[in-house]
This record gives sequence, C-alpha cells and structure tokens, in this order.
Amino acid sequence: MARADTGQRRLAATDRAEMTIAEFGFGDLSETVRQFLQDVGLYTVAGLVPALFSVLALTIFTRLFRPAAFGRYSIAIAVGGIVSTLLFGWLNNAIIRFAPEVDTEQLVGTVFAVVAGLSTALVALAAVGYGLAGDSLGAYQPFYVAKLAFLVLQGTFQPMVAVFRATLNSKYVTLFMCVKSVVMLASALLVVLYVTDHITGWIWGHVIGMAVGILALLAASDILIARPRVDRSVLVRIAGYGLPMVGWILGDPLLNQADRFLIEFLRGSAMVGIYFSNYSLADRGLRLAMIPLLDAIQPIIINRWEGDNEAEIEALLTRFTKYFLLLAVPALVLLAALSRPLSTVFLGEAYHEGYVVIPIVATGVFVWSLSNLGQIGLEIRERTALMSRGLLCAVVFNVVVNVPLILTMGYLGAAIGTLLSYGVYALFVVRASRSRIEWRLPTATVVRGGIAGCGMATVPGLLYVSGWYSFERIFLAAGLSLVTYASGLYLTGELSRDTVVQLRNMT
Repeated sequence: MARADTGQRRLAATDRAEMTIAEFGFGDLSETVRQFLQDVGLYTVAGLVPALFSVLALTIFTRLFRPAAFGRYSIAIAVGGIVSTLLFGWLNNAIIRFAPEVDTEQLVGTVFAVVAGLSTALVALAAVGYGLAGDSLGAYQPFYVAKLAFLVLQGTFQPMVAVFRATLNSKYVTLFMCVKSVVMLASALLVVLYVTDHITGWIWGHVIGMAVGILALLAASDILIARPRVDRSVLVRIAGYGLPMVGWILGDPLLNQADRFLIEFLRGSAMVGIYFSNYSLADRGLRLAMIPLLDAIQPIIINRWEGDNEAEIEALLTRFTKYFLLLAVPALVLLAALSRPLSTVFLGEAYHEGYVVIPIVATGVFVWSLSNLGQIGLEIRERTALMSRGLLCAVVFNVVVNVPLILTMGYLGAAIGTLLSYGVYALFVVRASRSRIEWRLPTATVVRGGIAGCGMATVPGLLYVSGWYSFERIFLAAGLSLVTYASGLYLTGELSRDTVVQLRNMT
C-alpha cells in the first residue's frame, strides 16, 4: 500500500514536471533534471518573496527601534528558535526522510497527534513557568506570550510544509510561503503602529502570518486532511530517525545563534542589535540563493534511494554538489561586494557600522549550506546520532573560540568565530561520509570555481581598498563581475558543451 502510494506520488510529480518544462521547450531533459529545474524555480520564488518582505520589515523596524530594543528582539527570536527546533524540528526531518516510504494519511495523522501533544505540554509548562518567574524577566517580559504563540504556530506550520516538500509539491510550498510573508509584514505593522508600539509586534505579525498560512494549507489540498491519530509503526519509524537527530537539530540554532547570547553577556544588547541586523542581511540574502537548491536537491536524492544503490546516490550527490558550487559562488561574491551599500540602504543609521560582518557571515552560510548538502548521504543511512555528535562538537568549539574573539574584536570576532565553527562541521561531514555513501567534492570544480570567484571579486575589492568606493561604481562593478565569473568558468574549461550535455542527460 505504502509503496503503491509512493509510486503514484512520484508519477504525479514527474507528470507535473514534464508538463511545466515542456512548455519551455526542454522536453528532452532527463527526469531528474526536469524535477530539479522545476523545484529550484518554485523554491526560489518561495524564498525570494519571504526574503524581500523580511528585509523590508528589517528596514522598517531598524528605523523605528534603537539597537538595544532590536538586540532584545534578536535574543527572544534566538531563544524561540532553539525551543521550536528542539520540540518540532526532528519531525520536519523525519517527514522528509519517510514520506516517500509510508502512507501519507497515516504519516499526517501521526504528525498532527504528536504536534498537538507537544503543543499542549509546552503551553502548560510555559504557564507554570510564567507564574513562578514571570516578574524576573525584566525587559524581556513582553516577549514571553508572543514567543509562546509563535512556537505553537510554527510547530504546526513547518511540518505541514515539510509534507509538501517531501511529496515534491513545490507549487504549494511556494504559495503558502508567499501568503505567510505578505500577511506577516502587514500584520506586524498594524500591531506595532496601532496596538503595542513595541517591537514584539513583529513577532505577532509572524504568528498571524502562520495562522493564515495554515488555513491556506488546509483549504488548498487534501493531502493534509487526516484526523490526528497515532499510527504506532509510523511513530516508531519517525521517532527512531528523528529523536537521535535532536542533537543535530538543536545544534543548528545554537551554532547559528550562540554568538548573540555571548555578545549580549559580554558587550550588551546594543551591540547585539548592530550585529544581528547586518547578520540577517547576509544570512537571508545568501540563503535566498542556496536554500532553493537544497530544498530541491534533498527530496530528489532521497526519493531515488532504493536501499542498495549507493553508487548511484554518490554520483548524483557529487553532480548536484558541482552545480551547487557553480551557482552559489557568484551569489557569495556579490553579497560580499555589496555589503556596505546593503547595510546603508536597508538599515537605520545606527546599524551601518556593522556592515563589515556581512562578507564573513555570508562565507559561513555558504560553508554551512554546502555541508548540509554533503550530509544527505548520512541522512539516507539514518546516521542521525552521528550527525548530532558532530554538530554539538562544532557548537562547543564555537563557544570556546567566540569568547576571546568577542572580548578582543566585538561583533567582528563573533562573525569570525561562527565561520570557523561552520568550517569544523563541514570537515566532520567530509570525514563521516567516507563509509558507504561517500560525499566526494568535485575537486576540479572547486579549483576552477574558486579561480573564477577570485576573478569576480577583484574589481569590487579594488574599489574598497583604493578609496574609489561609491554606490554607482560598486553596483557597476558587481554587474561586470558576473561577466568576469562566467568568463573565468569558460576559460578554465568548467563551462563547455559537454557540461550542458551532462546536465541534460543526468539521471
């Protein structure tokens, strides 16, 4: 039954991909490439619209609130992210892994039952905790109820989106993420300007946006029409896979956000606000280019796993790594080149000095995204406990190196420490993947792409160091650098007719 449903979902996804791609005259592409191109396109929209509205919100609220208030907001967001990831993140990863293999109705019913149970327990514990220690929260007290509502709604919304991702319904993911983003910003502005006059209104905007997104998810598709009911066999599979992954899931926000807590403790909320606002520009800007690739690649590879086709998965993973590198390098260089104007245009004047962290943070996000691609082989093999240990080691390293760096260099040191920590985890993934499904970095592409990327960065870099920097010149240099990058790939032999043939025939 489950395998039959899986086959029908794959056939339906393939048919949708064929109809979409055929409209543009690419009917002779392989099935894998057709699905990849369709999903990347849709996930790009799903990432672009939220990113644009998120940056617009960042632009507005950094002008409405001072760095200290924004710093407290970032700490509240970080705490909420850690709790949400700890409680619900393992479900999202388990859904992606097992949706192709189990009955969808049983999976959705079990997930809903687990979410309902966890949310009920969370609300009860939060009520008790607020009664005991609410008065001691100080300036963070207004964030408490808002973050609780955020956690409950996110714990429901994200697993729903994961179901659509796992069943290759990228069209619905795109629709819901766009709806959520538009409602979020509009609601946040209304709450801040007319209700609270406090930065917590931004959180309430997220809550309202997710509530509307959930209603849209339920109304648009019958995939999620299932009564909350635990199927024991499904629960055992997703728990056996997801719970050992809690260490990795918890390590993700800790690695990404521990520096904020350390800056708050060592330097104060105002420095957190300057750091986090510029960090957000780099993080969201680069993830806009990389997350659509990862969201498209992961379910495609997992859907191709048959239990014993290690060589095929390794080849597919290496090929996708190659194309990820070629597409991600120019995004990284462009973001680094435009770091100063981005901070000046999108952030309030009190935040501008922090633009120096953007290139460092962007490089860290690049390394982190690449390691997330490389660990797909570990996820297929269900080596989640091993992934957890590796990431927690990187978190410990992050804390150890960040303390002296922050004390001596402030937020610049925090950015460097986080980049080093991402590098530690990437090295772990390379080493851990050597058994069975190995992640092989395409060495030639790394070298050629690196050469082309360095050439791309030359002109913007000269403008900064020579003192000739201006808005007009840096944007012109950024445009010319894309031509430089493409020329570098062609001259080094990375781009050729054979590359196009390989892409069209990839299976």
